[in-house]
Amino acid sequence: MKKKEIGEFLYRFYRKRTTSFLAHVYKASITSDSRDIHRARLDVKRIFALYGLFEMLDPTIFKHQGGYKLFRPLYRQAGKIREIQVNYILLANLQPQAIEYDTFIFWMREEERQAIQKFLQMVKTFKEAELSDTDKMIEKICHRSSLFKLRSKTNAYISVKAEQVKDLQLNEPDEDDIHKIRKTLKAMATISTLVYSVKSGKWLDQVITSLNKTEMMIGDWHDRVVLGKAIDRFLKENSNMPEAERKALHILQQTLTDYNQNLVQHFMPEVSAVVETILIDHT
Repeated sequence: MKKKEIGEFLYRFYRKRTTSFLAHVYKASITSDSRDIHRARLDVKRIFALYGLFEMLDPTIFKHQGGYKLFRPLYRQAGKIREIQVNYILLANLQPQAIEYDTFIFWMREEERQAIQKFLQMVKTFKEAELSDTDKMIEKICHRSSLFKLRSKTNAYISVKAEQVKDLQLNEPDEDDIHKIRKTLKAMATISTLVYSVKSGKWLDQVITSLNKTEMMIGDWHDRVVLGKAIDRFLKENSNMPEAERKALHILQQTLTDYNQNLVQHFMPEVSAVVETILIDHT
C-alpha cells in the first residue's frame, strides 16, 4: 500500500470498530442482553488495540484528551459480566452433572444481574461527543503514517514488550506477574496482527502464531483463577449454606489450583521461547 492508502485503511478500520461499538452498546441498553454487552466489549478490545498502534506512531496523541479513559469504565464493567459468563461455562464443563453448586450458581446469577444494571447505567453517561473529537485526532495520525514508520516502530514495540515479559520472568512469577505477562503478550499479538493486515511478512506471521498459542494457554489458566476467586468470595459471604455444597466447592477449589500449577509448568517455557526468539532476531 502507498502512504495515503495505509492511512485510509487504518482510519476506516478504526471507524468500523467504533461504529460497531455504538451499535452494540445501544442495542444492549434496550435488550439488557449479556451477549450484546460482550459484543460491545470485544469492540472496545479492538479499539484499545488500535489505540496502542496509534500511540506507537505518536506517543502524545492522548496526552490531553480522548483515548482509553472514555471507554475504560464500560470496558471494566463488561469484563465483570464476561467473567461470570465464563464461570458458568467452566463450571458446566468441569462438573456437567453436579447439583452441589446450586447456591453458588444462584449467587452468580444475582451478581450478573447487578453487574448488568450497573453497565446499563454507565451507558447513559457515555460521552459520544468526546469519541467524535478523538476520531478527528486519529484521522490526522492515520494520514501522517508511512509503511516504513509503521514497520520499524512495530519491531521496536515488540522488542520492548518482550523485554518486559523477560523481566517479569526473572523471579518465580506470582499470579499478578502471570496476568501482566498475559496482557503484554496479548498486546504484542494484537499490534502485530494489525500491522500484518497492512503489510504481511514471514517474521510477523511466525511471531503472531507463537504469541497467540502461548496467550491462549495463559487464558485457560486465567479463567480458572477467576472462578477460584469467585468461589472464595462466595464462601466468605455465605456462611449459612448446605455443608455438602461447601465441601464440594472446597474440592473444586483444590482441583482448580492443582490444574493451574500444572498449566504454569507447561506454558512458562513456551513464553520464554517466544521472548528469546523475538529478542535474538532484534539484536
